[in-house]
Parts: sequence; C-alpha cells; structure tokens
Amino acid sequence: MNGSDVELRMAARPAYLSTVRAVAGAIARSTPSLAIDLVIAVDEACTALIARAHAHAELRCRFDRDGDSVRFHAEVRSSAVTVPDHHSLYWRVVSSVTDAVATWVDGDGRLLVELRCRA
Repeated sequence: MNGSDVELRMAARPAYLSTVRAVAGAIARSTPSLAIDLVIAVDEACTALIARAHAHAELRCRFDRDGDSVRFHAEVRSSAVTVPDHHSLYWRVVSSVTDAVATWVDGDGRLLVELRCRA
C-alpha cells in the first residue's frame, strides 16, 4: 500500500482494538520496524480515545501511507475537555515510537489524535 488511504469506523470499544492493530500492521508490513512502531502507537492512541469516549460513540481511524511514512488520524466523540497529560504513560509511549504526535479537543466535542511514523 503505497500512497493509499484506509479508513475504519467502528464502535469505540476495546473489543475492536485488535482490528485497528491488524490494519496498522498490514499497512506497514513491508517495513518491519515501521510496522512495530505503528502498531504500538495506534494501539495506545485508540486505547486513550476509547477510554474517554461517550457511550455508544464511534471511533474513526484513517491511515495514509506515503512511501516509508504513515500518518494516522483518529477521533471519537467525548466529554473530555483536556487531552492526556504530556507526562502520562500514554504520551511517553506514543511519542517514543512516532516522529510526530498531537492530541487535541475540538469545539464539536471530539477528542482527536494524529501521529506520523517513518521507517
């Protein structure tokens, strides 16, 4: 998958984390070191979003592969008014395996994460 976009929409429940991890691994499978980092980052990001999601919320994930780089964007409806602390385990794990990470709350009640991993 080079220059490809993949989008997933599912219930924001822990039971679906394995699906998101499998897609992350498949998108980066041609580059083992990228695949490992991407799966770890995506798992942590989605876990953080699901933990803060409204009941019955939908988790939306988008992967964009461009050469040796993957950009991941995920969002969920949430009543959270703050993002995970930059000193939290979540932030430390995700920032250690990505080249860029951002987490924010928008004005429409959504909690969002965007990250980029490069091989």
